[in-house]
Amino acid sequence: MFKEFNINKKDKIYLTAIIIFSTILVGYYINFNNSIGISCSDVYVYLLNSLYYAGEKVNITQFIHISPVICFFTSLLFRVGVTDKVAIYIVTGIFAIIGNVGFYLLLKKFFNEELSLTGTILYSSFSLYLIWLANGTLDIPAVGVIIWIALFTIIAVRENPKYYQYVIPLMVIGLYTRYTVILTIPAFFLFYVLENGFKIKHEDKKYIKKGIIIAIIIAVIIFLIVFAMGQGRFDAASQMANGVKGDTGSKNDPAFNPDSSYYLVNYINFISNSHTVFETNPTLYSPTILSYIIYALLIIGGGFWLYDHKGNVNLSKKDILAIGIILIAIISFNRVTSVITSILAYIGIYLLAKDKGHNNGIFMLGWILANAIFLSFDIVKVNRYILPTFPPFIFFVLMAIENIHSHVKINKNIIPIALIILFIVQAFAFTSTVGPTDKYLNPEQISDYIINTNSDYENMTIGAYNLRPYSWWLGPNITGIPSSNQSGIDQSNISYYISNNPLDNLTNFSEIKNINDLYLYKNNNF
Repeated sequence: MFKEFNINKKDKIYLTAIIIFSTILVGYYINFNNSIGISCSDVYVYLLNSLYYAGEKVNITQFIHISPVICFFTSLLFRVGVTDKVAIYIVTGIFAIIGNVGFYLLLKKFFNEELSLTGTILYSSFSLYLIWLANGTLDIPAVGVIIWIALFTIIAVRENPKYYQYVIPLMVIGLYTRYTVILTIPAFFLFYVLENGFKIKHEDKKYIKKGIIIAIIIAVIIFLIVFAMGQGRFDAASQMANGVKGDTGSKNDPAFNPDSSYYLVNYINFISNSHTVFETNPTLYSPTILSYIIYALLIIGGGFWLYDHKGNVNLSKKDILAIGIILIAIISFNRVTSVITSILAYIGIYLLAKDKGHNNGIFMLGWILANAIFLSFDIVKVNRYILPTFPPFIFFVLMAIENIHSHVKINKNIIPIALIILFIVQAFAFTSTVGPTDKYLNPEQISDYIINTNSDYENMTIGAYNLRPYSWWLGPNITGIPSSNQSGIDQSNISYYISNNPLDNLTNFSEIKNINDLYLYKNNNF
């Protein structure tokens, strides 16, 4: 199976280096994330799901459909005694390492060993990647799976059709890792059509059929398990359907942001930045010289590419039609659903690129557009959502470096070595850009106070302003009551109440502990 990876002696050295570097980096960021606490509340959901998979009682099951893959592997660590938030850090960190290995192998399909190593280091050292690395979120694991899907797709289409029986089930695994993986799948179909046309090749059919059968079996088994565990709920289906219809989120979401240029404008900060602040989500400010170097390489290399192809501009009627469709796609942006805009863009670039010999670049462009269009439409924007565009973006950076090498007399190792050194330094220095914060440790600390001062806490009902963190730290005896409902709190039979702001109108409760912006109240009748 692995001979199609074409791993030579130099590859083995570089892959070993990547594994060592990635493992050290993941360990470093597990320690960093452990010191600041769980910064994304979604991680508490994944932890509770993992507990449920491990056979423990939990009081939140409506989100059991979210990432069965990550939650299952985390539950395995729970079963062997690693019942701590670090368990999901380890699992997501391992997925990151696997993704890095896959990215090197993917790049080797287009570039030499040195550029492939450079691209892998860039991918794993960009600021946005680092701030979400090994912290329990799903985005980096999902990108890792997408990378392997891309690798298997290229092998299946160009080298060995047997890989269809692997790549199609892997797409299902990707969906069950993070459902937004579905956004990138059209790019793989675009690649197939560019290479083979719309008719499935005879030698491909057997393996495609086998892959579909295996994928359906995996999909149905996981669905039935999750459906049963969720007591008849599987909200992922309705969420994806809403996305297709153009229902792009809620204005009440803390990440509400209608600015469709958000990702484009901030992309420079996602490469390298000097100031990171934990706001609603970690926000990256102040791009460094490294970002400008990457942009400069793209511009210079892109300029050389345009110069090389300036004599090939002979527009046919098909090309004019394609340009017209692309213009319609641009005009339609934010006027129709993202699905319609994406379809128009895909038709346009297919017609424009067909039989032009630029299938690799068009595939990577389609990969970027598939994610960027949908995410820019969505009124809920979080910087980590754009992570799937990093691999194709880096592909174009490496293409630019190749173009520079073909036009400028320079040692071909200078730029790659310089980038590798600079971004390895960034990978470990990035944590110094993060402003000090202890707010994510507060829920853990106030929960520890209850646990340490009352050994019978598991048999008590504890109220809280937010179910997610305290259901993890204190168990299923948590009940949710908004802090604004002071009369409801005062009339309740709970033993403790955890609030995120001071409460002045309680008669049956007294404040016994304050940790920064959290306040613990004890029932006077307890």
